[in-house]
Amino acid sequence: MLSKKLESFSERNSTLAPLIEQLDSYLTWLVEHNVTEVIPRVAAAKLGISEADALALLGLFLEAGLVKPRYDLVCTVTKSVLGSYYSRDEIPDDAECRLCDRQHDADELRVELVFEIVKGRAANAAA
Repeated sequence: MLSKKLESFSERNSTLAPLIEQLDSYLTWLVEHNVTEVIPRVAAAKLGISEADALALLGLFLEAGLVKPRYDLVCTVTKSVLGSYYSRDEIPDDAECRLCDRQHDADELRVELVFEIVKGRAANAAA
């Protein structure tokens, strides 16, 4: 069930309404399968839209309080997550990877944007 904010937005933007409903259904499916996050490129593939469009839709869900952004700092050598941050300002310029035993600078790191699904989505949807 859509939150009141998303419902109102869908009513004003009828062309986006089906995509909002599809993303909401996808997030519900993820929660039912104990998945706590959504990756924009995966959501885009699932909905058959561009990653940019998926990010825009997730932005609406962020405004509605249904997801929150998280920035994962990833070692480009091992592909492991070295740290997770909730603000871009918190992301360090370098980080140590214990798997490859190296200190990486910004050129050897990648930041991936992930959206955590807010716990109690059902309660938020009713609000």
